[in-house]
Amino acid sequence: MTFVPYVCCGDYGMGFTFRLVKVLAPHSGIIELGIPFSDPIADGPTIQAASQRSLARGTTANDVFSLLGRLRADGIKNDFALMTYYNIIFSFGQEKFLKRMTEAGAQALIIPDLPLGEDPAFESLATKHGIEIIRMVAPNTPPERIKMLAEGSGIANRSFTYLVSAKGVTGARGSVSRESVAFVRSVRKIAGRGARLFVGFGVSSPEQARAYIGAGADGVIVGSGLINIYSKFVAQDNGFDEAGAVAAAAGFAEVMAEAVSKR
Repeated sequence: MTFVPYVCCGDYGMGFTFRLVKVLAPHSGIIELGIPFSDPIADGPTIQAASQRSLARGTTANDVFSLLGRLRADGIKNDFALMTYYNIIFSFGQEKFLKRMTEAGAQALIIPDLPLGEDPAFESLATKHGIEIIRMVAPNTPPERIKMLAEGSGIANRSFTYLVSAKGVTGARGSVSRESVAFVRSVRKIAGRGARLFVGFGVSSPEQARAYIGAGADGVIVGSGLINIYSKFVAQDNGFDEAGAVAAAAGFAEVMAEAVSKR
């Protein structure tokens, strides 16, 4: 069972991101690093706000590659999945982007606006550079496509199928709906036991994580919930208690990791 934190790179500064990832790493199997983008289609208000704060500081894809290189040099060995939108990859240069990913030490790529099969040439380039493109399954995905998307998602720690637990955009939700639990159970039945299924979009508490693990998921992805935790340490005068934020994030990660450790 795996806890996957999503970190919006550059939110409150790249120095904070570096320290945040370091304390998350011991409790995480895979870490998702978000490259901020001005027009995200899948992100809710919390991640949108984090992205805007990061962009206001001038964060770029190259900054994220440099961060990952620093983390590797500092001994962080977790698998990393970069989350971004296709516009950034296209503007950067497809092969150049993939090459920089490999050089920096990333293993996987999540692109919410590029469904599998939409750009076979890019998928081939990713395979050439050893980058896994994470496949996403939503509640309205047909069963035959679910089976196809989930194939091969259990072959390595970096490889999984991303289950979008609810319609709409990302964002912490107060509870797990019956529909979301039923969705995870149905995907597990279609995909079989060999597939690795991670649930995202709305997971923000240990109770929710346990509900999804009980429904058949192998892990949970948490973004908005983590951002909400550390954003509490911003004072009214815009001061930021970075030490307090890092400690709170570490405690949250420990609790979430424990929640997913048992089925």
